[in-house]
Amino acid sequence: MTFKWKTGSRITANAQVAGEMCTQMEAEGTLTAQNLVDVNRPEDAPLHGAFEWNDTQAAENWRVHQARHIINSIVLVTEDTEAEPVRFFFKVEPAEANYESIPVIVRNEDKYANLLKTALSELKAFQKKYTQIKELSAVFEAIDNLEEAV
Repeated sequence: MTFKWKTGSRITANAQVAGEMCTQMEAEGTLTAQNLVDVNRPEDAPLHGAFEWNDTQAAENWRVHQARHIINSIVLVTEDTEAEPVRFFFKVEPAEANYESIPVIVRNEDKYANLLKTALSELKAFQKKYTQIKELSAVFEAIDNLEEAV
């Protein structure tokens, strides 16, 4: 098997080594995130450099991760009690750190187009990830039709 990182990944470790390591751990029934960290604690471990070992920096990174989770978890509840709450904040420009609310995004043609582009990209990633599940073929067809329409 040949392994590589998915597009957009910021991991600098060797994907082949990581894939082989994870495959081996899976075969042993030990593939968990915690176990992957543990086996790579030694400085000479193949994936050691892929982890942040400075506890101060790691703690700050975790807090930023938690902040992103908070922002991404805020939903808008409408007066229509039948309607499902919907996510309220999005990053319109993936390279930027700013999040904006749906009302702000829909009032700006470029931001709305970028959000639609992001949504379609996520749908295509979903399609690629689950392409082998035949029960989703109608969903995949709808995604393809949307892509053509946009």
